[in-house]
Amino acid sequence: MYLDVNKIKDILLEKEHFRIVFLGDSITSAEWVHPNWREIVEYVLKDELENIIPDWKIPSWKIRGINCGFDGSTSLDHLERLESEVLNYKPDLIISLFGGNDLYFGISPKEHKENIIKLINKIKTEVPYLIFCSSIACGKNETVKNKEYPKYVDELKNIFPVNDVLYIDMYEKYAKFDLNKFYTFVSEGNEVVGIKPGDIDFLHPNQLGNAYIAKIILKDGFGIEFDPEKYIRETVEGKMFPGY
Repeated sequence: MYLDVNKIKDILLEKEHFRIVFLGDSITSAEWVHPNWREIVEYVLKDELENIIPDWKIPSWKIRGINCGFDGSTSLDHLERLESEVLNYKPDLIISLFGGNDLYFGISPKEHKENIIKLINKIKTEVPYLIFCSSIACGKNETVKNKEYPKYVDELKNIFPVNDVLYIDMYEKYAKFDLNKFYTFVSEGNEVVGIKPGDIDFLHPNQLGNAYIAKIILKDGFGIEFDPEKYIRETVEGKMFPGY
């Protein structure tokens, strides 16, 4: 466990806010799918804290999730925009999930590693907590990402451990699930990655796939057990407050 909900409770009561910036590419912005993993993480944290704080308004009103996911972005993009578009929110916690675009835009595994080191060093000067995730495995084995991205993950493994930073190998953990259930969206086409209009989008997971991303982050980051199948099932059933 990286950040216990009781610690978040202490921060809330002391600072009267807890800001989470979600940093990444389209897997993080996830503006094309709801619920997405960002929304789920924020929902669960608020729910857990409402159980231990007498005044429900404190977690409901004072935990804020900020979407700093930029579609198509690379590690270099994040490095260049960190001050102006991320740190300006003065987050208490950053949860980042990105990396797959570097291989499509000519950033080598070594350059990727160097950019991540610089990014982490900058973040840690201003932000108390950082959960850094590699990108996810995609839903088609014979793809550039599944063939080449493991080289980038290997470079990330050489960076960690870093004091006060939680690293989650999301690529390895996500690949252990049944990915066929996660990749069902029909794409409008993506020339950069070789997806034609009408093809299944093998890069961007559906609601269930997002829930499994949330499962990993909630467990490793906060020690919270989360059942993605139950959550999505109750969401589809129309429950206002789905269980997990």
